Amino acid sequence: MHEFHLMTQVVKAVETGLQGVARAKSIVVRVKIRASSHLLTQDLSILHTAFALAAQGTKADGATLEVIPLSGDAWCPRCKTDLAVTGADGVCPACGGSILSGPDAPEMVVHELVLEE
Repeated sequence: MHEFHLMTQVVKAVETGLQGVARAKSIVVRVKIRASSHLLTQDLSILHTAFALAAQGTKADGATLEVIPLSGDAWCPRCKTDLAVTGADGVCPACGGSILSGPDAPEMVVHELVLEE
C-alpha cells in the first residue's frame, strides 16, 4: 500500500511543522502532486482514506486532505517538442508519442497547512 506510506510521510511532515505550536490542530493539509504521477490516475478517495488512517491520533487527525495537481516540463522524443505535462497519460498531444517527464519536481510535496487555534 504505497499510498499509505506516502500519507504517513505527509502526516510526519505535518507533525514536524507543528512542533512548538501550542494547541494548534491542522484542519486542512494541502499537497501538490506532480501531474504525471500515478497517484492522480486513481480515485483520489484512496489518498483521502490513506491520509485519514495515517493521521489517526496525531495533530492531523480529522484534517481534510486537498490535492493540487502540479504541471511539469516534459519532452517528446518523436516530434522533439518541449511541452507541459498536465496529466498522467504520458502521451504527446501533437503526435501521440510517449513523452518523457522532466525531473523538475518531486512527486508530492506538502504545500500548506491551515490551522485551527
